[in-house]
Amino acid sequence: MTHSKSASRATLVATLLALALTAALSGGCAHRTAPTVEGGWPLPGETPKNIVLMIGDGMGAAHVTAAMVEAGSLNMERLPLGGLMSTHAENSFLTDSAASGTAMATGHKTNNGMVSVTPDGAPLRTVIEHAEEKGLSTGLVATCSITHATPAVFVAHARSRDNHTEIARQIADSEVDVLFGGGAMYFLPRTGSGGIRDDAADLLSAMRARMPVALTTEEFAALPDGDAAAALLYPEHPPRASQRSVSLTDMTKRAIEILSRDDDGFFLMVEGSQIDWAGHENDQEWLIEETLDFDRAVGAAMDFAEMDGETLVIVTADHECGGYLLFDASLESRKVTWSEFGCDTHSATIVPLLAYGPGGAGLGGIMDNTTLGRTLIDYVRR
Repeated sequence: MTHSKSASRATLVATLLALALTAALSGGCAHRTAPTVEGGWPLPGETPKNIVLMIGDGMGAAHVTAAMVEAGSLNMERLPLGGLMSTHAENSFLTDSAASGTAMATGHKTNNGMVSVTPDGAPLRTVIEHAEEKGLSTGLVATCSITHATPAVFVAHARSRDNHTEIARQIADSEVDVLFGGGAMYFLPRTGSGGIRDDAADLLSAMRARMPVALTTEEFAALPDGDAAAALLYPEHPPRASQRSVSLTDMTKRAIEILSRDDDGFFLMVEGSQIDWAGHENDQEWLIEETLDFDRAVGAAMDFAEMDGETLVIVTADHECGGYLLFDASLESRKVTWSEFGCDTHSATIVPLLAYGPGGAGLGGIMDNTTLGRTLIDYVRR
């Protein structure tokens, strides 16, 4: 296909500038003057009862645009407030998921590879720990092992994101009410159970003392009504979205159903984990597939929030992955016709930040990931 590259690039630049300006203004127009506390984060007047933080791992603006082209419209468009978020780590302008996730979970920077600890290794209190202290129910949902970097930072503390068995121990010992994803092998001993733990600990047995634990699709569907549940549906990571028997939407809906039984409110983190992996592989089809899977889960959260009226939904990313650029597309056939990947790793560009519900007015404009983390902690501590 012959492209007019100069015209297409001009169109791309204009489109991106318009999107960025619209996002910034949508948050800015709705933002009201609010007091601040030490550290400089905003304290808007409205406080949500429930918070659903949705992280599209590796999801940049071009990922969202490509998904919008193919779908025609997105659930993410239902979030009327927005802005942009910077993502750098303490020791690098280019972040990984552990460092950026730590910033969102604790309000503090750390080094790449570290899980909710300072660069010196001291533990940092997470928004989930603050929420539990206030009596809120809490949950983690992911399309990866529940011990992976992003879910881990909300409940565990480790010098290395690769220490999955230690992170699993901390998750099993935690008071988190909902744990949906993969990673069963990190909770089981090597001998005769399909696990990889060398300490012979059967953490799933310990977890079953406080909640039902599902290990298969059938067991997930049969989870009893209650106020807590775990579903570790794969030994390590789930397959890609088109091959998963339990979708991210299914897990999100069930998590909200469980957590919303708590009259005190809840905090839920939902991660579309494999958007990032598709970016690393420079696989556009997979990237769009995972972004749309994530967007359907956003729709489930928004359906609840619009009905509930007391729930803040936030959609963002920990970083961009793949240096993905979208140059042209056909709106008639809903196909991306010209795109390129600039790298097979993370990039350092700022990422989208969208919000809906009480407290969302405090999340407009351009902010750092630590500001988001501190704002979340303030909301759950009120």
